[in-house]
Amino acid sequence: MKDFIFGKRAIYEAIQNNIEIDKVFIQKNQPHLDNIKSKILDKKISISFVPIEKLNKITKKNHQGIVAIISPIKTLKLSNLEKDISRNKSILLLILDGVTDTKNFGAIIRSAECFAVDYIIIPKYGIAPINGDTVKASSGAIFNVKICKVEHVKDAIFFLKEFGVKIIGSDDKASKDLYKYNFHPKSAIIMGSEGSGINKSTLGLCDEKITIPLHGKLSSLNVSVATGVILSEFKRQSS
Repeated sequence: MKDFIFGKRAIYEAIQNNIEIDKVFIQKNQPHLDNIKSKILDKKISISFVPIEKLNKITKKNHQGIVAIISPIKTLKLSNLEKDISRNKSILLLILDGVTDTKNFGAIIRSAECFAVDYIIIPKYGIAPINGDTVKASSGAIFNVKICKVEHVKDAIFFLKEFGVKIIGSDDKASKDLYKYNFHPKSAIIMGSEGSGINKSTLGLCDEKITIPLHGKLSSLNVSVATGVILSEFKRQSS
């Protein structure tokens, strides 16, 4: 089954990362797309120039005049992580537990790429789908990040602990301040759902729980923003 991705940045990143693209639909008479059109032609990818009505039928999202058909994005298994985790002295993993909003999922992937997360681990169920919306929200960063899919988040936690990876849960009720916490070189950060956070049984498996100190009237951050803040602090400490 093929997937549609849309938007200039998402398709540009797909091309740059040699993602298999079957066909691209480009809106007729749009000079602002000439640059990406030349890159598509260089790769010898099939192009159809179509009226905007055709693109609007494919997706009602903000496609910016360009849509592509790609093969489904491949995910890894836990066994694929073993060599990197055992060989490297430092590794950063991001585990998502119940992030169901595609825009948040895409934004998290974008932050993960910007802060050089080695792997994102997601469960098979209870997670936003990897689709065109996710790709667009990530600005194509999804093509630069390794994503591992597991049956359950707990499977990943038990696996990572065997290799000495510290499991750190982001929890609004935690007592440990992010900026006073010293990250272990091998860390896996768990981010929970937009509404209820990390599942209680998953939270119980964490080695540490941290919170982001807030100074305004609101009690929590959007999960994608919170992810960026935590990843930034990890990288600051490790630099």
